[in-house]
Amino acid sequence: MKKLLLVIDMQEGFRSKASEKILPNIEKLMAHFSEDVIFCCFRNEKNSFFEKTLHWKRFQKESDVALMKELQSYCHKKYYHAGYTVLTSALRNHIKNKQIEKISLCGVYTDVCISKAAMDLFDRKISVAVVADACTSLHGNGAHAAAVKSLQYVIGKKHILSTAEITKLF
Repeated sequence: MKKLLLVIDMQEGFRSKASEKILPNIEKLMAHFSEDVIFCCFRNEKNSFFEKTLHWKRFQKESDVALMKELQSYCHKKYYHAGYTVLTSALRNHIKNKQIEKISLCGVYTDVCISKAAMDLFDRKISVAVVADACTSLHGNGAHAAAVKSLQYVIGKKHILSTAEITKLF
């Protein structure tokens, strides 16, 4: 079974105590998945819907968009997204061309991009796992916990795993 780890939005602009706390688990996952790792990075384009609707201009500067310094030495592929979904046409093509069958998700905003990615992959009939202890929400622990609980219903309880479980299973 071809597998892939998507590391979502672990960027300097999302740096916080919560995102720093999950770095060790993400690094364990990256070591385990070896070359089967892709970084999904958010970029807020000028005059974007985020800017027009939410008046949010962050992530238009490279200092926000850059991968967290702890992850920059890893030479893996990056795909940029400009909305809540990370499943851009470029990433979908990569998944199709590499015949990926199982995708594990980690990173920030369990309640936003992680949940959206999990549901998008599920809708495309791609097996997905959310690595709960390698995800967080910058909206707080309550938002993270609520998202994990919701995902147990949405993609199935057996698809919410820990770093230890993922490294044993795959």
